[in-house]
Amino acid sequence: MYGRWLAVAVLAACPAAFGASVVRVENPTGSVRVRVAAVENLTVKRTSPQRPLRETDTRVTRRPGLILVEAVPEDGARIELEIELPYRFELEIRARSGAVSVRGFLPRVAIDTEAGDVELAMPWQAMRLDARAPARPGELVLPAGGRFREEQPGGRKAAWGLRSRPAGERTSYGVVELRAGRLRRLHLEDMPFPEEAPLKLPWQAAQIVKELRRRPVATPGAGAAEATAAPPQEAGLARFAADVRLVNLTVSVFDSKGRPITGLSASDFEVFEDGVPQTVAHAGAEEVPFNLALLLDLSGSTLRDRTAMKEAAKRFIGVARPHDRVAVYALAYDVFQVVSPLTTDRARLEVLIDAIPEVGGGTPLYDTLALAYAQEFRRRPAERNALIVISDGVDNRLHEPRAPAAVPFADLVEAVAAMNMLIYPVFLDPFTRVPPPAWAKRARENMSWLARASGGRLFPARSLAELEPVYALVAEELRSVYSLAYYPKNQKFDGAWRKVQVKVKRPHVEVRTRAGYYAR
Repeated sequence: MYGRWLAVAVLAACPAAFGASVVRVENPTGSVRVRVAAVENLTVKRTSPQRPLRETDTRVTRRPGLILVEAVPEDGARIELEIELPYRFELEIRARSGAVSVRGFLPRVAIDTEAGDVELAMPWQAMRLDARAPARPGELVLPAGGRFREEQPGGRKAAWGLRSRPAGERTSYGVVELRAGRLRRLHLEDMPFPEEAPLKLPWQAAQIVKELRRRPVATPGAGAAEATAAPPQEAGLARFAADVRLVNLTVSVFDSKGRPITGLSASDFEVFEDGVPQTVAHAGAEEVPFNLALLLDLSGSTLRDRTAMKEAAKRFIGVARPHDRVAVYALAYDVFQVVSPLTTDRARLEVLIDAIPEVGGGTPLYDTLALAYAQEFRRRPAERNALIVISDGVDNRLHEPRAPAAVPFADLVEAVAAMNMLIYPVFLDPFTRVPPPAWAKRARENMSWLARASGGRLFPARSLAELEPVYALVAEELRSVYSLAYYPKNQKFDGAWRKVQVKVKRPHVEVRTRAGYYAR
């Protein structure tokens, strides 16, 4: 008996940002095991327990939109394939009697096997299953929770089936189609939603907001002014864990004409916490790298502006300095998607933006803001972070009141105030009707409210074609942003709300930052 002979092939196989490519695996002699991971390249490992591997045992063929991986041993020897696959590909597997295993999640998984065992480990709250076989598997293992429903043969039904139950208002990302001639064993495992995945679903925003907020705030109505009443209703309420002893603030500084003031140091600032002067430990701006993320609203309501939106995204990338990091996110197909994580590679960013297809979908915009924060900024609480949102601001709930909502707007306002992330909505207002629809007016008011709660500001534009003045304004805005840190003199972190006021020791200066934080 031979030992297990191993060969590895690595293919540059990064799919398009929104996943249209298919990987098809055909193995008539052995097993297929696939693991989905946050990698750029597709890796194929070949093993055989029967004899040394030959170069001709497998074949990889590339076609437009398709990568075909085949096991084709001339002597029928058993070839086992282990594949590491990037996210977003569609996966098709064709096998005979060998085991099939898929771990992870993709937009589509189609498995066709004659008599093999099948193991699927996936975040089933994000996936739908449709399995069919002539008879019930000899062994069936299902996750707890009653998510799956069996359909037994009988009457007009000639086949056994297994389907996943609807998950209420939760959006399903992908589908698994399983067709088998005979199933000896079907094992389904429920896995947590992978944190490293380059996309998130709207319902995931609920947990993010829950972790950030302490109590609900009143939803601002039409024409609502800045929140200045009781502490729970103030815009700009940051929250810090009990073991945090350093408070980080993001502060914007302007002169009386709205021009940014640069070159300030820690000695130029005064910080008061509940009226008590604090000692500023650090203040940085020009020398501190910025993390800038662009969120492109690629929903159906902006479809007509897709080319202009790509050009605008590239112009905003040019606003950042060479040592600043830039990420590009998108709201497309009803989910939050990462086009690129934070990087200094401007050329690659432009290539990825140009490759964005003509996508559409709904607009869970408010949920997506929380997801954008959690993607990278949540892990960078002491850095200068900003999110530019290019959108018409029309969340599903404004235009379609019955649309699913993971996060109430009032809760989102408070959560945004707890994020170390400035929000700069570039608000596209295409409505020429006077007066505009009530929901369109509310869209602008809500985006303005979120910007103020974060310490940012809204930049209105009638269309993407009228953004030329906005680029310079955003560039100036970012130059005015300081990262400020101080150790509170009150080291009793008891969950109480503390009001924070920041001043600059110069006349006629405007300072914009959060209003305070809950010390817990």
